[in-house]
Amino acid sequence: AMGQGRLCSENLKKSIMYTLCSKIPQVMPTFAELVGVPTALTVTQVLLIDIGTDIWTAIAYAFQPAEASLMSEKPRHPLRQRMVDWTVLVYSYLYIGMIQAAACWFVFLNMPHMLDLMRKQASFYTAEEIRWNYAGMAAYYWTLVLGQLGAAMVTTTTRTSLFSYGLPNRWLNVCFALEVLLAAAVIFGEPFQRLFKTEPLTASQALMGCTGLVAIVFVEELRKAGLRWGDSRRDAEEGLPLVQQT
Repeated sequence: AMGQGRLCSENLKKSIMYTLCSKIPQVMPTFAELVGVPTALTVTQVLLIDIGTDIWTAIAYAFQPAEASLMSEKPRHPLRQRMVDWTVLVYSYLYIGMIQAAACWFVFLNMPHMLDLMRKQASFYTAEEIRWNYAGMAAYYWTLVLGQLGAAMVTTTTRTSLFSYGLPNRWLNVCFALEVLLAAAVIFGEPFQRLFKTEPLTASQALMGCTGLVAIVFVEELRKAGLRWGDSRRDAEEGLPLVQQT
């Protein structure tokens, strides 16, 4: 019963951390438009991410198996250690969220003609320039979806390496597949293109959209390796048995 309670609490926290990660890259385009940057993400695209994908992935965390080290950790103090504290906000907004945002803007600004559009108001775009902007929005949206995929992967563990823990949550994996399929339909399906203002991406542009996913997994593996090293060193100094977290 104690282990199940800890697991529920831990999975709820992970779900919240994942959900908050996309908020920074979602809100940045709105403020960027105020200084002349072409539209990078529309309101309908934001709603599609929040309602169409993120909410189901967040729910799937309820089926996440426990990490091996769960019961070896000290219990959370109910008053001093809130489930959502400043560390969760820093992790989601200023760490993973900023990596996602950097990747989204990198891909968006490297789309063809995007810098040219900054010299012109959106109300004066030609039909061709509108398509350029739609392609940029598709790239930003695609990169953000994949960035959230990376965020979902890394938030499944707190210290354990993703490569040893794997992806054991079947329902979460189903959500991963559906996220990618929905994003692909929005970008490459003609009815969705008109509705969500997107244009098809080339293979190289779609591959460039993986930037955020790769960066998030890479830096998180480094961070967790550092945490495990610190834990093992502390346990060795205290003469405690080492807990397998690799």
